[in-house]
Amino acid sequence: MADKQRLISEAARIVRPGGVIAFTDWVEGAAGLTDSEAQSFLGMMTFANVENIAGYVKLLSASGAVSVAEDTGRFASHFDLYLNMIEMQLTYDVLRTLGFRTDLLQTLTDGFRFLGELARAGKIAQARFVALRE
Repeated sequence: MADKQRLISEAARIVRPGGVIAFTDWVEGAAGLTDSEAQSFLGMMTFANVENIAGYVKLLSASGAVSVAEDTGRFASHFDLYLNMIEMQLTYDVLRTLGFRTDLLQTLTDGFRFLGELARAGKIAQARFVALRE
């Protein structure tokens, strides 16, 4: 979703007062992304932009009380898991999905390695948010 403000506003609109808005998202991590890292990350994921935890807290606070806004701490290990699954167990299935194009398989695995490096460096994260609509 390119317009995070619109997303949060719509969630707050459809949730009744006292209701809960809860979600996870991939966010910019505490270490931050360089411009080139952000460009590569956004281009690879076809995201229009990426928010950080503080930015989401600000957006959510306009509609309610934020009770949880945290890095889940498990993002990097998931990229390692994806790579292991692709390289050790699901190679044929992934290749079949990619039309047996080994060049695309290499691009995919290189991409997961890049994302894992960003996650381990604290540059991207999976964050969890919970807010109570007032």
